[in-house]
Amino acid sequence: MTALVALFFLFPAAMLSYSVYRHIVKWRKPFKQIGFTIQALVILAGLVMFYGFIITQPDQRGMFIIIVSSAIVSILYSINAVELIARKWRKPMNWLAPLLYSVFTIGLFFFFFLTTRRWGELKENNPDLLDFAIGGFFTLMTTCAVIAVFQLFQDAIWIGKLIPKLRKKKTTLGGLDMDRSTFLTKTGLILGGLVFGNFLWGMTKGKFGWRILEEELFFSNLPDEFDGTTLVQISDLHLGSFNNNFEPLTEAVNLINKIEADYICFTGDLVNTYHTEAEDWIPVFNQLKAKEGKFSILGNHDYGYYREDEDETEEETAAAEAKCRAGVIEMNKKMGFDPLINEHRILKKDGASIAMVGVENWGESHWFPKAGDIKMATKGMDKSLFSVLLSHDPTHWDAHIVGKENIDLTLSGHTHGAQMGLRIPGVLEISPAALMFKRWAGLYEEGKQRLYINRGMGYLMIPGRIGMPPEITKITLRKG
Repeated sequence: MTALVALFFLFPAAMLSYSVYRHIVKWRKPFKQIGFTIQALVILAGLVMFYGFIITQPDQRGMFIIIVSSAIVSILYSINAVELIARKWRKPMNWLAPLLYSVFTIGLFFFFFLTTRRWGELKENNPDLLDFAIGGFFTLMTTCAVIAVFQLFQDAIWIGKLIPKLRKKKTTLGGLDMDRSTFLTKTGLILGGLVFGNFLWGMTKGKFGWRILEEELFFSNLPDEFDGTTLVQISDLHLGSFNNNFEPLTEAVNLINKIEADYICFTGDLVNTYHTEAEDWIPVFNQLKAKEGKFSILGNHDYGYYREDEDETEEETAAAEAKCRAGVIEMNKKMGFDPLINEHRILKKDGASIAMVGVENWGESHWFPKAGDIKMATKGMDKSLFSVLLSHDPTHWDAHIVGKENIDLTLSGHTHGAQMGLRIPGVLEISPAALMFKRWAGLYEEGKQRLYINRGMGYLMIPGRIGMPPEITKITLRKG
């Protein structure tokens, strides 16, 4: 009922807003900028009142205001860009295109927020619709934000009068004369279109575009008998995000099996929240084949920390988390993995030995479990053995491993590579993950110790991967 009432009022409100906008764009500076500011403030105030008092809970209003403020600025600036370009088109497209764009952007924005009111219900009964809403929101907002940056740049120039000579100056681009405003607007729209295409691909096909990355690592203390040993690392499956869509991960399992690895190492985050998310996937991951063995560890999501039951007592919470942890361990076993819970295994070949060590999750942030214990995991182990450590969170390497423990190779995950970025093999790789983690993807070396961070196979929060494909890592150990 709330959604119907909201839509009844929102459509005419959007039409009225656009009508006002059409008049404001014809005003001269500085009245045009003042008019846009007043319109934005009026819309923002209306949204805050509507959402704050009708839809959301009191403890959500602060975050709402931040999100809405950013979204409204981006949407209005992007509408302005479309209108500036469409102004030179023939009728009726010169007014129809901005109108349709306005209705689309504002409509999708409210669709997302109306959907969040039913988050719990949709998560349980219609997760695909929830993914569509979240993916659509991030795609739209990022596209609008890119376009808005160029419009904002124009206004910054005007407000500060930083480059007064450019007001009437023409810029030549590809043999075509255009003023600064048109140049910046078209640039923003082109880049916005590219971002939209990348996000759309990442939310639909890109999140299942499995990528096999290969690393050949040389170690002087690797026994000759293990020269050429292959490890396949997979990480961060987050099976709850796949909504029982078995086909993509079945394809990934087949790709892994074609590698014919000696060992498969899964570095945690089997589920999102509940161990039951993995039950239907047991037959799929039972098909994973390794010549010598399959090992796994727990990630921060495997402890049931992120459940949404706020009415539990501390005892009930502890019991639920313990149940999830035990359940995830059992799911791993049923999938054919050997869970390493702060313990190790000695791998033998032709009389030689190396160690496979696994710790529970240890994360530097207070948000993450700190159950990992390298001392317990290596208790009774010959420390002179070449050793491979499975540790979900890469911050554990800097805090407890490098320069402190005799661990040759550590395999981690956790970061997902932020599920977005830009990678040019051998040249460049950038990602928002670099703002959150000192080490976030790929290979790192400190002295003779190595850390490899897998970018993950699953996805969380944002239902997609933009420029950061799901990763299967093949590591070949070499003597040398």
